[in-house]
Amino acid sequence: FTETSTYDTVIMNFEDSSVTKKLVGVTVYTHPMPTAGSVTVAYRADAETSYTTIFTFSDDNGIRHSAINIESDGSELPDFKEISFRITSTGDAEITGFRCRSEVIEDDIY
Repeated sequence: FTETSTYDTVIMNFEDSSVTKKLVGVTVYTHPMPTAGSVTVAYRADAETSYTTIFTFSDDNGIRHSAINIESDGSELPDFKEISFRITSTGDAEITGFRCRSEVIEDDIY
C-alpha cells in the first residue's frame, strides 16, 4: 500500500441515462486511516474529460468520510445523466467501501 492506488468506477446512470439526476452525497469507507494516509474522491459527469475533486480524507484513525458538496469551495455536487468516480488512496490508506446517492430532477416539459 505504499504506492498510490486508483479505483475508477463504471459509468453509473442509476437505471436511466435519459433522466437528469442530482448527486446528493458520497461516502468512502476505510480501515482506520494511518497517520500518512489519504483518500481522494472525485467525479466525472456526462461528457466531462477530467475529474473534479469532491474531498480528500486524511483524519488519523478515521474509518468513514461523507460529503454533500465540493469541500474545497462549498459548491454543490453536480447534476448529471451519467457519472463515474475516481477514488485515490495514498500512504497506506485502505479503501473498504464507497457509496453515493442521487435523486431524480424532473426537468421534462410534461
